[in-house]
Amino acid sequence: MKHIIHTAVILAAGENRNFPCPEGLLKLTDINVMDRILKILQKNGIDHIVMVVGGKEEQYRRYYENRNLILVSNPRYKWSGTMTSLALAAPYVKEDFLLVESNQVFEEAAVTEVLGSSCDNGMLVTVPSGSRDEAYVELAKDGTIFRISKDIRQMNHIDGEAVGISKITQDLYKQMLEYFQSNTNPMLNYEYVLEGIGRPHGMTGIRVNDLVWTVIEDEQHYQMVKNRLYPKILRRERRAREQKAKEILARCLRIDEKEVQEVRAGGGMTNSNFVVKCRREWFILRIPGACTKEMVDRKREEHNSLEGFHLGLNPENVYFDSDTGIKITRYITDGVTLNGKTARLENSIRKTTNLLRRLHDSAVCMQGEFSVREEYEKYKRMIGKRNVTCYEGFEQADRLFYRLINRLEQLGTDRKPCHNDLVPENFVMSGEGRMYLIDWEYSGYNDPMWDLASHLLESGFDEDEEELFFQYYFQREITQQEKEKIRIYEICQDILWSAWTVLKEHDGEDFGTYGTDRLARALEMGKRYSKSYEHTD
Repeated sequence: MKHIIHTAVILAAGENRNFPCPEGLLKLTDINVMDRILKILQKNGIDHIVMVVGGKEEQYRRYYENRNLILVSNPRYKWSGTMTSLALAAPYVKEDFLLVESNQVFEEAAVTEVLGSSCDNGMLVTVPSGSRDEAYVELAKDGTIFRISKDIRQMNHIDGEAVGISKITQDLYKQMLEYFQSNTNPMLNYEYVLEGIGRPHGMTGIRVNDLVWTVIEDEQHYQMVKNRLYPKILRRERRAREQKAKEILARCLRIDEKEVQEVRAGGGMTNSNFVVKCRREWFILRIPGACTKEMVDRKREEHNSLEGFHLGLNPENVYFDSDTGIKITRYITDGVTLNGKTARLENSIRKTTNLLRRLHDSAVCMQGEFSVREEYEKYKRMIGKRNVTCYEGFEQADRLFYRLINRLEQLGTDRKPCHNDLVPENFVMSGEGRMYLIDWEYSGYNDPMWDLASHLLESGFDEDEEELFFQYYFQREITQQEKEKIRIYEICQDILWSAWTVLKEHDGEDFGTYGTDRLARALEMGKRYSKSYEHTD
């Protein structure tokens, strides 16, 4: 039975004088080397990360300030080998872990193969890369590591090159530390400790022959990585995702993979979506994203999306697995997703408000309640459990949130069927001009003013556009109470989704400034709310 790994130690103390920054901070195209490593680790369930730094340490500390990482200093990085760095991580490592060297660029398969292997202790091995710093590996007949050396003359035969990714149990790690205590050579590297200490433990060579990876060595090599090797990795990873989607679709629909004619990536913030064609029909395949199992009740989503279909609002679910969250829906022919601009056009407003009235005034029996307080406090518990660092200003926003929730209780709330996630991208106009409402993950009973606030906020309505929207939706004058509730819900949504973003980023997603922007906007809207609605009751 394989161990589930939640911890990683990243060795980033070495200094390469060919660059003005640590190798981990070198930019590829869309991301730097270290952020890419972190994204891969977090995507694969590793949420406790210890990074040992040394050369140009201050750059790492500035860049990762307030990020969910433990940075450990190796002040003797100039005069010590990698085993010293690994030993310094000991106070923060209490379980089996993945060991990763920071000066590498590799495809995600390097990590998934190591984590997915059945061995307890293992080192990733691939064909020799031709770099100037290869660590050759000789395997015993049973596939375990017999010898590691950078001197080819010491090898009886070469089975591959060690990639700087290994998984190590606590038991083996303790023995490595005990061995190192009596060491008199400060330049000792961890690979040679593993070579000796690892033999009794059966340190397995995890062979992946078809792997694209490299160690960054100098400026010329870095340019090659950035311009040729990294784009190749991205292409391979895209093809791997599409192949996975193809396999999942075929399995779910119980058809042969050969019947899947086309797969292409779609959009989505929370999940991975694919547009797929099989048997001359088009579908949307949804594969859930990081940590959505904790955030989303899939049984509720399945029930409510079916109710939405019966109301004529949601496309048909062809397949839905409430355990995995995998969903297949029919593709909306010639569908065009709304955006912030098109959602504010009068024709779109007329269709979206008609759709929302149909939902809010319906007698459908939905599952679940969407309480902004409960949803927010769920995210706060998850943040606390994972020891995640929140954005600056979060404590102030937290106080504002509860002040507004108290005011909502005074105003009173309605309980009607709601969608609860009305970003413009969840509205899709078919080629025939019919509007659909998709992605019912957060649906449930709520106050309809939440839905209105969501759509107005996410689409960027100005005052005049908002007035037109209210005319179409209410078909009467909006009351002051309704307008105040919308303002409160707008602020609470920004705070809620900023907490959501903190968790998603912790699990490896990259949203840029999305979370911090929402938090800043919530605080600014809070000031405007205080000026407009002064209450003494």
